[in-house]
Amino acid sequence: MIDNKLETEFFSTFILKSISKRFSGKEKRDFELRVKELLGTRKNILARNFYDVITLLGLDIDLICEKLFKKHKFKLIRQVGDSSNKLRFFLSIFLQDVTQIALATGIENSRLTRLLSGEFKNLYPDEVYGLAKAFDLKPSQLFEYFYGDGERPVVGV
Repeated sequence: MIDNKLETEFFSTFILKSISKRFSGKEKRDFELRVKELLGTRKNILARNFYDVITLLGLDIDLICEKLFKKHKFKLIRQVGDSSNKLRFFLSIFLQDVTQIALATGIENSRLTRLLSGEFKNLYPDEVYGLAKAFDLKPSQLFEYFYGDGERPVVGV
């Protein structure tokens, strides 16, 4: 079983240290309160809350992801197939088996299947990170696309 979930207690401590370094007084207390509201009482942080906290504080999401998820295992998903058949080569990145994608991204296969079917609605931050890394994107691109107003990233270019 793959378990890289970011726990609320750990993330809260990490973020509060960042707040203490950057702010003081009322501004610090206001940020601390807002972060606690955003994180809630869940055991594990959801990707949406992670994104909201990082953007609230104006932190570099790519840098934070690299620090927090440096042990996350992933493999690049590359185009496969005969490059002389341009159609097959063009479509190959989209014809990957869900099991292969799960292995490449570090997301448990059954969880990815349930996310794709809509049974599960929320990604975890490490899952967004794994998807980004497997598809050779910056984590910020996927976080912005899923939770901000970012463009759909172009994959396989």
